[in-house]
Amino acid sequence: MTGTAPAPRRRLLGRRTVVLAGTAFSALLAGTSRTTWVQASGPDLTGTVQQVAVSGADAAPEVLALALVAIAASLATSLSSVWLRFLTGPVLILTGIGAALAALAVHRDAVSSATSALTSSTGVAGSTVAADATSWPLLTLAPALVVAAIGVLVLLAGGSWPRRDRYRSAAVTVAADPSEDPAAAWDALTRGEDPSLEDPSAPESTPPSR
Repeated sequence: MTGTAPAPRRRLLGRRTVVLAGTAFSALLAGTSRTTWVQASGPDLTGTVQQVAVSGADAAPEVLALALVAIAASLATSLSSVWLRFLTGPVLILTGIGAALAALAVHRDAVSSATSALTSSTGVAGSTVAADATSWPLLTLAPALVVAAIGVLVLLAGGSWPRRDRYRSAAVTVAADPSEDPAAAWDALTRGEDPSLEDPSAPESTPPSR
């Protein structure tokens, strides 16, 4: 009866791939906050209607903050600590879901999201505001959900990643020379050897030619 060797355990994804993907999609999530999420209009102090392009950073400032936290968590995942991955994984999940919910809130209620930015631009508070969300809040859902999925991967695959040894110790043994070390000379005498004699294994020196 012949036994079969167990199949090698396959890893879901490597640590480097997950860290790079988490950092890239978190940076992409931060980049979407620089685009125009809401086109708003409202009267200024003279009664003239002003058109204001509201960026994602103004409509939902928490998206940029969560993206920066996700970048830090992705970079921290590169460390070899297993317990740290149990922290960065949930952080990535929460930041991705939080950013997705914030983007959905802007898409559903563009007027409320644009009121603060429009008031700062026109200098008129409490006026009638008209606002329409662009497609960017919905497009932001993609990197946000990917960041959350990467957090799940960190929890599932992080346990199989190899750990690096923080410290490596190497013992180096150097044979002491009896002619320089009195203790080594005493040990040589106890072994019945004459420490004053040269090492017979050493190559003989040739006398200088005249």
